[in-house]
Amino acid sequence: MKNCRGHIIALALFLFFIFHFSFSQAQQVFDARGFTFLDPETIWVEKVMKKLTLEQRIAQLMVVRVPLDMSDKQVKEFSERMNSYGVGGVCFFAGTAERQASMTRRFQKDAKVPLLVCIDGEWGLGMRLKDMYSFPKNAKFGMLSPDADSIVYRMGEEIGRQCREMGVHVNFAPVVDINSNPKNPVIGVRSFGTDRERVARLGIMYALGQQSQGVMATAKHFPGHGDTDKDSHLELPVINHSRAHLDSVELYPFRRLVDAGVEGVMVAHLQVNAYDSQRPSSLSPVIVDSLLRKELDFKGLVFTDGIDMKGITNTYRNGNAELMALLAGNDIILLPPDVQQAIEAIKTAAVANDSILALVDYHCRRVLRAKHRLVVPHLDGEVRVPGAEHVTVCQDIVKDLTLNIDRRIDTIIERAIGAGAMPGCQVVVMHKGRKVFDRCYGHTTYEKDALAVTPQTLYDVASLTKVCATTLAIMKLYEDDELELNEKLSKYLPYLKKTDKEDITIKQALSHQTLLKAYDSYWQRTTKRDSILLLIAQSSLVDKSVYSDFNFILLGDVVERVSGMSLDQYANTYFYHPMGLTRTCFNPNTYLSRLRISVTIAPTEQDSLRGLIQGTVHDPNAYAMGGVSGHAGLFSTAEELARLMQMLLNGGELDGHRYLKEKTIETFTRRHFEKHGNRRALGFDKQLAVPNRNAQAAYEASQASFGHTGFTGTMLWVDPDYDLVYVFLSNRVHPSATPNKLAQLNVRTDVQSIIYNILKNE
Repeated sequence: MKNCRGHIIALALFLFFIFHFSFSQAQQVFDARGFTFLDPETIWVEKVMKKLTLEQRIAQLMVVRVPLDMSDKQVKEFSERMNSYGVGGVCFFAGTAERQASMTRRFQKDAKVPLLVCIDGEWGLGMRLKDMYSFPKNAKFGMLSPDADSIVYRMGEEIGRQCREMGVHVNFAPVVDINSNPKNPVIGVRSFGTDRERVARLGIMYALGQQSQGVMATAKHFPGHGDTDKDSHLELPVINHSRAHLDSVELYPFRRLVDAGVEGVMVAHLQVNAYDSQRPSSLSPVIVDSLLRKELDFKGLVFTDGIDMKGITNTYRNGNAELMALLAGNDIILLPPDVQQAIEAIKTAAVANDSILALVDYHCRRVLRAKHRLVVPHLDGEVRVPGAEHVTVCQDIVKDLTLNIDRRIDTIIERAIGAGAMPGCQVVVMHKGRKVFDRCYGHTTYEKDALAVTPQTLYDVASLTKVCATTLAIMKLYEDDELELNEKLSKYLPYLKKTDKEDITIKQALSHQTLLKAYDSYWQRTTKRDSILLLIAQSSLVDKSVYSDFNFILLGDVVERVSGMSLDQYANTYFYHPMGLTRTCFNPNTYLSRLRISVTIAPTEQDSLRGLIQGTVHDPNAYAMGGVSGHAGLFSTAEELARLMQMLLNGGELDGHRYLKEKTIETFTRRHFEKHGNRRALGFDKQLAVPNRNAQAAYEASQASFGHTGFTGTMLWVDPDYDLVYVFLSNRVHPSATPNKLAQLNVRTDVQSIIYNILKNE
């Protein structure tokens, strides 16, 4: 019993402290029901509401046009006049960035209630401000494939960032009308296109990108202005489609954006007869309240299109349009032609009808809540013109857009597939740490029912193993002081002692600065790994240094003997697994099945002895060594190899984790035997000292760049001067390794050249 009483006392004390703490942190409002705790937003809204007259509450629902080319005196007079009304916001339409910033500072300083600053910048602030950047129109972004949607998000994000710095809280974008009528005089290239899914998808990207910067996006023009042949700036367009058609087509993007969390919607001036044959959509309760608010369940701010447009003013005057807009359910009445008339019309109705008075207060609170979220937190911040760095960001976005819609890459690859150079491929490009191009082409084989290549399709990357496994492992062992570059291979490989290979150093082997022969068919003589290593030790040397698989077979053995782990285990432990590279592995048939990862593996050659090679290494010596060798055996996807190379480009870091030291990467990616005419770095290939158009890398690749190619039709290349990673994977050896049409057609390097030229704005 005592224990029970003790628990009760403890609980009572706990509740007392919780109640006391909550009470001390919140303000309370008493009403007939007692009291309730209010959040800071509600407290601020109610405080402002108490100070506003009826006229000022009505004015809070209006956003007015800022006149063009005002003198300083006129700016002062405009600010005073708008403050006398208590208007809710202003909208800028033209001028220079500094002039707009200056006026914004003045207007906010003078305002008794913070202003909602708006702009109609569909393709950026440059749409209105002559000294700011303009992105291409939406129609160009509408040419993007779904795998490049992030480019539109980045555009929205950058527009939002610039708006925020300029003190703009609402941008009337994106346009999500479907451009379904070629005679449409007002939408056209402002739309993302004719496909409802694409329009919705890209509209969401734009809106979410902009809103990530604290700037409200506004989907327009509800319920869809795409299928009209009239301009609502001049007259009222009429839409005669059925409700079923409107629901499945015109409304589709708006429904998707509302579900995705768009914060604003602008209602167009249209006569949509299926819903309301008597009133324009912007003044219709059926369309604004019933359709948008209730059926689409939109919770954000609803804006009318400009009330000063002739689609409205040709019929509705003397404040009647503004009153009807309020009654329809709009929160913001945009660009009333006469503020005083509009206030008087609504006031007269509100005084005569309590329900209209309640409607004014309801929408005023909604506007104030938006201001508390969008405006109040930034009132003490500096309103400033975005700097030159924003132009660079915008230009990068446009370069990435161009790269993704440029048909030259598609043409080169489709021509190569048609010529039988390869059945398909993956191409991934990383620029400035972002994946800006990720495209798959063709199929895994030439068969009619062959599977299409996808980003998950696994490729035998052949000699890319040399850099993506063996070289990385040597780099890690080197910086961990487990080995030295000038040490002899024979220190770790006893079978090289007392042979003519005894003095070969690790550095020499990495750079192919040895006299080892390029290749030999040892797989025909043995299927044992150790036997192949002994055959290499016993092999005859050649007269001059050549690119040799044997260098890396020996280096792979060095990794195993120094680390005490097999090459595949070491690479997976220190690189692939911590990077999340789940499909980068040796012997994928066994490795991935053990992990229960289902993948499609592109086959390589149709071999007379092994049959169709698929999921086991193509290189016969590597196959004889059990599928794990320093020169071949790795399988991967272009996306995963791009991440691996991005780590190197980042100086050894990826996603906040350090894998290698920057100094190590610098050591391994520069030439060490240049005076011997050797262009190669340690493990990595390099640009020719004198580039040409038929080399292993594009002519445009810089001298700082590094990478490698692979026999199966693969290539990766990293260029620090361009902050660029390029990965190309194919199975050009299917069904036969000869002839090498992929190399003859310069497919990999021609694609690489286009990428360079786009980045260089050529």
